[in-house]
Parts: sequence; structure tokens; C-alpha cells
Amino acid sequence: MVYRKESLVKRIEKLKEYGHDLSSYSILTFEEYASDRKTKYAIERLLFLIAENILDFLDHLLSARSGVVSEGYENILENAFERGLLDRELYVGLKGLGGFRNVLAHEYLKLNDEEVFRSFVKMKNLLPEVISYLEGLIE
Repeated sequence: MVYRKESLVKRIEKLKEYGHDLSSYSILTFEEYASDRKTKYAIERLLFLIAENILDFLDHLLSARSGVVSEGYENILENAFERGLLDRELYVGLKGLGGFRNVLAHEYLKLNDEEVFRSFVKMKNLLPEVISYLEGLIE
């Protein structure tokens, strides 16, 4: 696969946009989240888009730089860590994102409000670091 920097730059711009949108919920409490269906849908969709973008970004780099084809979304993170695209701290922070993305995409089970809200808080705090790190991978 050919490395396409412009595609990765666009993904980072989308991540920044999603991060901005996510931060508009920065003072949201769990009770507010759990009681407002429209807010739940908005946050779930933002978390899905963020996960999809991060995973696609890393998958593109893995394929272009190493010829690696990952077997699934969680495998993308493992491969990125093993090949030095992610440092240990960021890998640990993102671990589970592939599985969570699948739950959001397919609603395998009824979504658990507590789990989604924890993921929201975690991603809200982690995303600026992720964006900065990913930008460093393409500079």
C-alpha cells in the first residue's frame, strides 16, 4: 500500500473536530448522560467516529510502512505497538478500543451506560495526547 500523508492529515483534522465536539460535553455528569437519550446517541456516535479514525489511521500506517494486514480492530493496536507505532503508555490507554468500537457499531449487547460513560471520560482526556502523537508519526 502506498503511504498517503494527505489521507492521514485529513483523519487528524477529523479527530480534532470530533474532540472539539466531545469537549462540548465536558461538564456532563453520568446522571445527565444516562437520562438524555439524544445525548447518549451523540456521545456514542462521537466515540465510534473517534475509534474508527484512530484505528484506520494506524491500520493505514501499518500497511504502508510494514506491509502488515491486521486481523481485526483490536489487532491493529497490538500490531502498532509491536512495530513501534505506539509507545507502551498510549497502547495501554487505547487497549480495548477495537472491541469497544465493535460494541458501538453492532450493539452486540445492550450498551452499558456506565461503560460508555467511562469510555467517554477516558477518551475526552486521552484524545489530545493521541492527536499529538499521531501528528508526530506523519511529520
